Amino acid sequence: MAKKSDKLKKYVCRNGALLHTICSLVNSVIELEEKSYLKDVLYQSAKDLKASMFLAFSGHYRQAMQVLRCSFENLISGIYFHSDLCKLLKNDGAKEEFVQLEEKFNDWKKSGRVNIRASIEVLRRIGFLNRNEEKEWKELYSNLSRFIHTPEEYVCRIKHKDVLEKMDCIASTYFSEDALRTWSNSFQKVFVAILKTIVEYHPFALETKTGKMAIDDLLRIEKELKIPERTRNLLISL
Repeated sequence: MAKKSDKLKKYVCRNGALLHTICSLVNSVIELEEKSYLKDVLYQSAKDLKASMFLAFSGHYRQAMQVLRCSFENLISGIYFHSDLCKLLKNDGAKEEFVQLEEKFNDWKKSGRVNIRASIEVLRRIGFLNRNEEKEWKELYSNLSRFIHTPEEYVCRIKHKDVLEKMDCIASTYFSEDALRTWSNSFQKVFVAILKTIVEYHPFALETKTGKMAIDDLLRIEKELKIPERTRNLLISL
């Protein structure tokens, strides 16, 4: 029977492979796609995933969750604008419509202000998400927001007071298996959201040499990641 530490090691180390998968796919999108509102967004989301991993592995669990929220909400906004771009391209939109959309997208990049929950509802209405996915994305966003709007780290310090009572310096960190697992669960859900976005809007990235290698590795563990059925089917069909 595997030791508890062995199970944790396998559970956590998997995220390194997932990060490598996303980096490979995002690099393919950046290199090959000329017109996409998702290029910069996917790049930043992937960078945030990496930063979140560094924070979690160094014991900064609350901050790791905060960066995960940045990755997730930027992705949602990127999908929102890119879906409008795809609609205009499909319907041969007027030049003025493209200009207006570009201005809105640039305004968002400057201010970052958007109603995330309302945007998730829009993604369901346009068919990017089904109702179950809409519910899951809203729950994920709420869980990630909890680490920004509530003193979650204080709760951890109270719970682990016996371990932390001598750790008065702000440079100190601590290990919490529960916090690490909570972060890892959220990390994998954000990973799946990014993967779904790439599969839906830039599937060619999966057909590159590096993309195929990344997907081959991913399919070995995909059953444990709760990948949406449509996304899974598209991956398997490649």
